[in-house]
Amino acid sequence: MSRIIPVSLQPKLDRHVGVFTRCVRFRLKSGQVFGFAMWDRDITYDHGDGLGPTVYSASQGIDPSMIASDVNYSVANAEGKILVSTTLQGLTIEMVESGALDDGEWDCFVLDQRDPATGSALLLDAGDLGEVRSERGMVVIPELLSYAMRLRQFIGTVWQRSGRCIFGSPANSQTGCGVDAEALWQGGAVASVGAESDRTFTGSFAGFFPGRLEFTSGPNAGRRYAIEKVVGSTITLAETTPYAIENGHSYRHRPDCTKLKDGPLGCDSYNNWPNFKGEWTIPVGDGVAGSVPGGKLPGGGGWTGEVGPQVLE
Repeated sequence: MSRIIPVSLQPKLDRHVGVFTRCVRFRLKSGQVFGFAMWDRDITYDHGDGLGPTVYSASQGIDPSMIASDVNYSVANAEGKILVSTTLQGLTIEMVESGALDDGEWDCFVLDQRDPATGSALLLDAGDLGEVRSERGMVVIPELLSYAMRLRQFIGTVWQRSGRCIFGSPANSQTGCGVDAEALWQGGAVASVGAESDRTFTGSFAGFFPGRLEFTSGPNAGRRYAIEKVVGSTITLAETTPYAIENGHSYRHRPDCTKLKDGPLGCDSYNNWPNFKGEWTIPVGDGVAGSVPGGKLPGGGGWTGEVGPQVLE
């Protein structure tokens, strides 16, 4: 694959001896930028892309494995290892465990560490951050996916009996909903914690299910979770939180959509039938039920669960 080599870097590459290093930059959805250098000292470099100078840390560092692409866009051994130092301002294990790196992007480049002039780096590869895990509370291992992986994603829709809308999204898109979900949030606070302190607790609750919940205080603040079930004032989340839930933690919660046309918390209950975006009248026989998305679910489709949608009083 041909690469565009910056004019200021080409004479240095032509020399018999050069001092080059690889650096990796993470760009998170929060707007934070982290840089890691494979060198024995920090390097400050400005890509000239409007994000400003970035300090590439040598003490935290990064050791990326081989990034290989094939004709079928498969990626082999694409990951890095970062030694995290809690004494520096930057990436921490707590951030990783709370999902701060989710949906981030990365780029890897080569530059002359002696003269890191603006815009002089040679880009090697770039892409999305995949699964990020930690080991022994010291090492962060992010999966580095090339942008070529996006070409493997299917584009389009499949006929299905349940709605394809993403609840609360703008209506003018393939999966657009149009309901103002932000106006439905209500506040609450944790009164007690259940046996599973990372997903079950009691608190003030308005009484809708299925729904979404977001903590507004404590170490879990900022992330949203699906509500799996509600029994009285006991709430069970569909996934565990990175940190234990504690008494007094505040949260906000709102109803969600069942992806069904009718019934409580269905599309009709939000007066949103024109944006249903599903084929709810598809006839489904026993022989083809498995080939129709949502065909075997209660009511012909909807949210995943054995208990039907309900509005608690």
